[in-house]
Formats: sequence, structure tokens, C-alpha cells
Amino acid sequence: RFYDAKMHGADWNAAKAMYGALLDHIVDADELNTVMNQMIGELNASHTGVSGGGGGREGPQAQTRYPGFELEPDAAGFYRVGHIWKGGPADFEYVKIHEGDYILAVNEQDLKSGDNYWRHLTLVPGRKLHFLVNSKPVKDGAWTVSLEPMAGSAYTDAQYTKWVEDRRAMVDKLSGGEIGYLHIRAMNAPSLRQFTLDLAKNRTKKALVIDQRFNGGGGIDQELLSILVGVKYQYTRGRDAGLDVPRPLEAFYGPMVVMQNERSASDAEMFPQGFKDLKLGQTVGVPTMGAVIGTGSYTLANGASIRTPGSGVWTARGENMENFGVQPDVYADNTPEEFVKGRDAQIEKAVEVLKAELAKRKTT
Repeated sequence: RFYDAKMHGADWNAAKAMYGALLDHIVDADELNTVMNQMIGELNASHTGVSGGGGGREGPQAQTRYPGFELEPDAAGFYRVGHIWKGGPADFEYVKIHEGDYILAVNEQDLKSGDNYWRHLTLVPGRKLHFLVNSKPVKDGAWTVSLEPMAGSAYTDAQYTKWVEDRRAMVDKLSGGEIGYLHIRAMNAPSLRQFTLDLAKNRTKKALVIDQRFNGGGGIDQELLSILVGVKYQYTRGRDAGLDVPRPLEAFYGPMVVMQNERSASDAEMFPQGFKDLKLGQTVGVPTMGAVIGTGSYTLANGASIRTPGSGVWTARGENMENFGVQPDVYADNTPEEFVKGRDAQIEKAVEVLKAELAKRKTT
């Protein structure tokens, strides 16, 4: 049952009558799902919807494969090798391909700047991709490089790893190495394990940026906050160690900020709100998505799945966090122009806030 007996103010009987009148006119499962989703939309609630139950697409589906490097158009009329993804199939010493090399053909099909190279990476016979490569824009002296492509998930992971490394480097440069950085990718067990590892790596930093932008949620806000709320009660010191080790060890004792954006959703909204309410530090960014609700999934008679939120989440002050949107303490947004330039104004603001906090602590 929907968590709110008042159905978010919707007249549910009227909605049933209006959308029920369409049932005699639908022709397949997809149309049925559309009608049901329109009716559910009257609730103005997240974590809802109907999917599946139809026949699905017939026959094998095309799947794009990724060569492990980017292709960039060149004035010579060909594509050149751009960034080579770390850990990808082209990231080995024995693979004769380097950034700046020209890609003259793919799978024996000539390739020129402006051509849609994705069709060569999708509609491919066999297991490997074959590239004609040269250090200059001519076929004379060119060689063939055959690669087993990356899966979509591996490509996404490589992009994510670079994104995090780039932001860690930004923070390091802006702070002169004094401020640490970590990113929480999702609110799940693997991300919690990574968080504890990253926290340990940043233990010697004077302050910490905790970035959870683009985090779609999960369920580890309590675990994260129970770590960050830790208060030092003792420390240990070896005879010649020259270093005090605080207890509890799994904590951070300097200034912290949490970064959030419009793609921080569900449990990635409960976490920054809890961080604020526990007075652990400031949040930086833009308001979060406003999609905080406890849901479940059920299978219908035709095999479709329906998500039905059965519980809500409220702040200690009694504010319903559904359609709430956690407001940042310090507003900072990234414009499209900044994105094109490779600038992250939200990172810059987070470092600015922490530097001010460190300066304040030095004078008190």
C-alpha cells in the first residue's frame, strides 16, 4: 500500500475512473504500462512505476563495444587516438597504439573525420575490433591493431575512475595537498567498503571533501554517519613511531564538507541532511533531487513489476523528505560553459569553504 493514506492529495477514486476508462482501448502490454504509469503519476511520488510484462524485442539486440580509447577528429581528415582508458584493452605496453596516432580504418572499412564510427563498433562480425593505425595520416607504413573490446560496464567504470582521479587532483592542487578528497559512488556495500579505504588514505589530511554527487542512493547513510560522528577519546603512540594514532581509528577529525547536486537522490539525500543535522560540517552544491521514500517491488499477473512505496522518511523536525530537496549550506553550481572548459566550480567552492574553516581554527 502507498505510504500516505491521503495519497499525496490525489483523488484516487477519480484517477481510477479516468484511467480505467482507457483499458478497453489498449492493444498491448506496453500501452497498459503507459496507462498505469500515468495513473501512478497522479501521486507525484518517486520510486514508483510499472515495467516489463510485454513480449520484448524479437531477435538478437545490437550491442556497442568500446575499443578502450577515444577518437578525436583531426584537421587532416582522419580520427586520432585521444584518451586511452586506464585498464582497458589498449592500455598495455605490447599494444602498438598511442595517443595522437591516426585511425585510418576499422574492420577494413575506411574511416574519415565526420564518419559515424559507432556503427563500426556496434555492427561487427567476430569477437575483436581491427584498427588500421599510423603515426601519420597516410596508409603507407600503417599497421593493424586487433583488440578485444571493453564491455559497456567496464567503459563506465573507467570513465568514473578518471572522473574521481581528476577531482582528487583538483582538490590537491587547490589546497596545496592539505585537503583530502573521496567520492561515494552509490549507497551500497561496495561503496561503504571503498569509503572506509578512502577515509584511511586521507587520515593525515587537515580537512576532507566528501563528494556524493551523482549518487542514486541505496541504504548506508546510517553506517556513514556513525563513522563520521566519531569523537576521539584516546590515542596510541609507539616508542619511536612519531605518530599518534587516534581512537576510534575509523573516523575523521578535521573539518569536512559534503558535496551534493541535483543527481543526489534517495539515501544520498538522507546522508547530507543527517550530516547537516548532526552538525558535522557544511554541505556544498545545489538542492538534491527530492526523491526520498521507502519502496518495494511486486510482480503482477502478467509478469510486470510495480514499485510501491510503503514508508516515508521524515527529519527529526517532522519534515517529509519526499519532494523535499536538501538545501545546501553553500550554493554552488556548474554551468555548461564550465563543464566544457573542464572546470568544477563546486569543487572550488568546497575547497574554499574548508580553507576558510582551517584558517578560522588557526586563529582560535
